[in-house]
Amino acid sequence: MKNRTSSHFFILVLIVIVTAIAHYSIYYGALIRGYETSGISAARNLILLSLLAIIPVFLKKFLKFQGNWTIYTAAVLLFSIGLTIQYRLFSDPEYVSRKDKAEARQEKIKTLQLHYIQENYTAEKKQMMGLPPTPPSPVDLSAETPRPAPDTLTTVLLSGRTVNAILGIIGLLIAFILLSRDKVLDFLQRNGFLVVLLTLVPLLLAAITSRAGKSIGNMTPWEPAKIPFLIGFAAILAVLYKNLARTYWGIPRAKDVVPLVFMAILPFVPFFVLKDFGQMMVFSSVYATLYLIAVRRFSQRFVLVGSVLLMVGILVVGALPVKTQQQIPLLPTLAGPVKQILPNRIQQRFHLWLDGFNPPTPDTSWWKEDYDDYYKKLVEKDPDLPQMIADDPDLQKTINVDAWFDILAFQPAQATFGLASGGTTGRGLGLGYPELIPVADSDYVFAALAEELGLLGGLLVTFALIVFVSAGIRTALDSRDMFSKLCAAGLSAFIGFQALVNIGGITRALPMTGITLPFVSHGGFSLITSFVMLGMLMAFSHRNAVDRQVNEADLTHEYQPANC
Repeated sequence: MKNRTSSHFFILVLIVIVTAIAHYSIYYGALIRGYETSGISAARNLILLSLLAIIPVFLKKFLKFQGNWTIYTAAVLLFSIGLTIQYRLFSDPEYVSRKDKAEARQEKIKTLQLHYIQENYTAEKKQMMGLPPTPPSPVDLSAETPRPAPDTLTTVLLSGRTVNAILGIIGLLIAFILLSRDKVLDFLQRNGFLVVLLTLVPLLLAAITSRAGKSIGNMTPWEPAKIPFLIGFAAILAVLYKNLARTYWGIPRAKDVVPLVFMAILPFVPFFVLKDFGQMMVFSSVYATLYLIAVRRFSQRFVLVGSVLLMVGILVVGALPVKTQQQIPLLPTLAGPVKQILPNRIQQRFHLWLDGFNPPTPDTSWWKEDYDDYYKKLVEKDPDLPQMIADDPDLQKTINVDAWFDILAFQPAQATFGLASGGTTGRGLGLGYPELIPVADSDYVFAALAEELGLLGGLLVTFALIVFVSAGIRTALDSRDMFSKLCAAGLSAFIGFQALVNIGGITRALPMTGITLPFVSHGGFSLITSFVMLGMLMAFSHRNAVDRQVNEADLTHEYQPANC
């Protein structure tokens, strides 16, 4: 498809219309279960998407945007899917309830039972149950009184789902305007290291004061740090990439590679404090990608790829569950020293990945502390429990299983069940049970989406992500200088690898790491950062198009015959 603003504007309008239909489907599904969805929230979502549909007209008319609209359209498609799934979840009284989840679930079950009885039971059966002896008939939802939605105009306007989206759109426009200017890019390239140092201080403070990887209103304050770290690494790599060609056995000189290693290690400091395995995976993948782009010699790439594979192999071997290691000769002996130094969180993630439905034994080093805390609480409730275990040793296995699924394995298990129940076409918007998946609006949003939209919905998200990353890579290839090329490639890599880690974790193709799905998850700083990255990519694409037009004009003028 040609890169016409009118064509993409038509697609964006179509996205708004389809999203409105999806919201009505969720509203109808909610009536079937006896509650109403928030019309104010639906209007908010459609207004946000309409605003995003109008922005291309504004950028084209006033800012003369010449870049590739595919990046923007793919991002809006992902965002519309995210808004739809969040509307489905946050309208469900069971999902949003903190104290009366069981009551909300019982009300939904009771409503569904009464509907089934009315549609399928004969008059005699209804009379035996003490109900009016009416013949089977379709349910008239308009005659019922559903549970009203609790949202008000004030709560919707001040909610994070509204504020974060607006901040993200503003960040998109600001990033596009700033990064379109040569002076701004030159400043960032010259002062990339200073930008990283200024970012590192508040990032470390946030990491130290965070609990369970969250702070500042249950948001992740290190999400916006991705951009400064990317700029800093790209700035140093853009200066040193020519010197990296001088190697000995594929290894660059120390004075050239030490600054890169130092810059690459910096973001891992707060992630080690937080034990955030997911962010470490994403940053490692992005930095390795940028290095592969910058270096030219096969020997350098061979050394990097070999080193990465060796480190991943050591990590996987050390983190494998004991049952898996015992099936391979000598592997337990080789994995022993590695397992001793691996953090407990990583070993937990790998066990959940490879053997999640089989809990480890209570004396496993990385599981013992959690099990002991769980067991201690049970003893406080029932002091006779130790004697009961002494009389029946199998009772400890039952407690261990309960503790495992209560503490660690419940979320991955529910996500797996959701994926399985969705099948190919899904259960239908508003007709599934994604509310049973904890954190379904954020880390596990792909599981909620796949349950109600099925494999087709998951493929739609995957396709949009592939289109987005492909357009970003094309932007990097067309960039005129190494700094712009590395920044565009890094931004695309951040979105792509983060999506890969999230979807791979939910589908159990990779260890689950607890990071959001870009543009889709209900994230605070994550959503804002994704929109800012989108604005930066659009700025690089615009600059490429302007440069191409200038070059074409110069060539035309150069070969134009002189007037006689």
